[in-house]
Amino acid sequence: GWCVAVADLLVFQTSAVLRATQLPLVQSALKSVTSVYSGVKGRYPLLGMMGDVAEVGVRNVSYEAMRRATPILQTLEPQIEVANSFALVGLDRLEKNFPILNQSTDEVCSALI
Repeated sequence: GWCVAVADLLVFQTSAVLRATQLPLVQSALKSVTSVYSGVKGRYPLLGMMGDVAEVGVRNVSYEAMRRATPILQTLEPQIEVANSFALVGLDRLEKNFPILNQSTDEVCSALI
C-alpha cells in the first residue's frame, strides 16, 4: 500500500547504492550487459548451461554470505549509516559535475560520434 511505497522511496533516497544503480547511464549499461549475456546463453547451449550453473553457485554463495554477515552488519549499522551519508554527498557532487551520468549509454555514444 501507500505506506510501503513511502518507505521504499525513503530507502531509495537514503541508500547511495540504490541511488547509484538508478542513474540512467548505470541502468542502461547494465541492461546492455544483461542483453548480451542472455543472447550468448541463448545462442550457445553449452555456455548457457555453464552460465546457469554459475548463476546458481553465485546465488548460493550470496545467500550464505548474507546469512553470515547479517549479525556483523547489524553491529556496524551506525558506521554504515555514516559511510552511506558521505557516499550520498559524493553522489550528489558526481551528478552535479558529470551530467553524463543522467544520460543513457545510447545518448552518450551518439554524442561522441
